[in-house]
Amino acid sequence: MRAGEPNQPSSPLFPALRITKLLLDLKASLGQAEVQSLSYDGWAQIAGRPANTIASWCAGGAAHQLEVLLASLERLTQEERHRLIDRACRDYPTLRHPRLAHDLVACSRLATLLRQPSGLTFIQGAPEHMRTFLLNALGNSASALELKKVAVAGVDTHQLDQFVPVIGVAYLGNLLRVGEIERQCKRLWPAVRAAKSRLVLLNDIWRRVPTLQSEITDLARTSHVVVADALALKPGDLTSRVPTPTHLVTVSPAREQPAWIRVEIQAV
Repeated sequence: MRAGEPNQPSSPLFPALRITKLLLDLKASLGQAEVQSLSYDGWAQIAGRPANTIASWCAGGAAHQLEVLLASLERLTQEERHRLIDRACRDYPTLRHPRLAHDLVACSRLATLLRQPSGLTFIQGAPEHMRTFLLNALGNSASALELKKVAVAGVDTHQLDQFVPVIGVAYLGNLLRVGEIERQCKRLWPAVRAAKSRLVLLNDIWRRVPTLQSEITDLARTSHVVVADALALKPGDLTSRVPTPTHLVTVSPAREQPAWIRVEIQAV
């Protein structure tokens, strides 16, 4: 429903005021998580719905799908309700996530690294999903660390089925053909450069599109570019090829808990 249109009657089985309160509480909680007030435009970027639609819902406008969802969920036990919601939600990579937060020293160093206004950071090591998790954790944590909105751009070859995406990054849906990845990257690259974002994230691009490597290192002079890929670089491999500051971040499963991510950071 558009702003200004009359409110439609709510379901007689679920009170509309409860939906309005839930949405307003959710907006406040999202703002607290980002350590800044969440605008309706910002919420629209997260939710993929028009800002005026979300604002209308928060003002008591009809939200029939939410009525159906909540009227159904409340008939379940609390345990079953939470289990269904947790199963439906994707993983949200941030530096506060337990997979990273188990190592406070590493998270502190990653936060310091993330605040760099420019430079080149390589995330390497295995397995691939840990590189991807850390890359997206950096993107999702940037604004909270700076206490203001940090513009992010980039390209990631993966699908959005397992984790919450970083706003501003283009995801290529698990493309496997190198030629198609190269074609899509070359199509998106001018927009990535033109965005002049402080943080640029590139996942599985460095090896697959080698023709962009010189442009990536050039962009690192004005933006902080983070490259995640299946690499085995050593500091000596980069000293004459890339601008400063440059860092190598290597991930591996933690000994204490294989699902946790062990992070090693080296300055070049």
